Amino acid sequence: MRGSAAGGRVRVASPMRDETTLQRLGFMTHTGGVHASRTIMLTELSTLFDCVGADAPPSAYRDAICQQNCLAKRSGRSRLLTARHLAEAYALDPANPVYAGLRYFWARDVSARPQLALLAAAARDSLLRDTAPAILARPPGTRIEREWVEERIESRWPERFSSATRRSVAQNLNSSLTKAGLLGGRRTKIRRQLNPAIGAVAFAFYLAWLQGDRGEILLQNVYCKLLNVTSERLLELAGQASAKGWMVMRRVDNVVDVDFPALTDVVTQAMQTSDKGTAQRINP
Repeated sequence: MRGSAAGGRVRVASPMRDETTLQRLGFMTHTGGVHASRTIMLTELSTLFDCVGADAPPSAYRDAICQQNCLAKRSGRSRLLTARHLAEAYALDPANPVYAGLRYFWARDVSARPQLALLAAAARDSLLRDTAPAILARPPGTRIEREWVEERIESRWPERFSSATRRSVAQNLNSSLTKAGLLGGRRTKIRRQLNPAIGAVAFAFYLAWLQGDRGEILLQNVYCKLLNVTSERLLELAGQASAKGWMVMRRVDNVVDVDFPALTDVVTQAMQTSDKGTAQRINP
């Protein structure tokens, strides 16, 4: 995880991983995602995690939702759809490095949970990952109109979605960003300045590290950018996470070195399991 300083800049030691490797590590790279029909489903996710342990196999999540009805859905169809959407957004598989990281930090920082859900969903949903930066580029206090978000979606994916789908995606994106604390308000959405939790910063660094970013490039990764604070603040909070033992960060001048010993095994196993490729989904 090393970089070397040269001329006041960090020399990147490792390039961004290729698409196949990203899929193997749990990222979703195709166009689309759960935000075409749902939000980050924070309430359902929290309830599900209270019912099913972090090391449980994918079938345990399926059974909890569909057989035990732990999310109190009214119909079998609703249970099936909810299980599929949650699996699409979060994988629900302890062998998936993105999901393993989510559960690791979820257990250690309760205050970070809304932000953790947003980051994990962004890793698996290009609608959220590619649209949120434009929204977050607006200064705090700015009104975020649904129509404006629809325009960003159309600009990013010309003629790909119907007007009804664009409207749904825009509404769901605004709702998810509100749940995570980046927007405020019910009907009228207003950009808010986020105060990231320590666990969320550690998870953002972890996702950037998984993608192959090193040195100062970590700070420019989309997941760190989603937390919408300065690089110095990110480094300060990452240092606090390191002090808690949640990650390892070393910083000398402009050289930044991070590692995640508690998650190394799951990442190594995922990299070695070439046949499985992408993160497994639940298909009830």
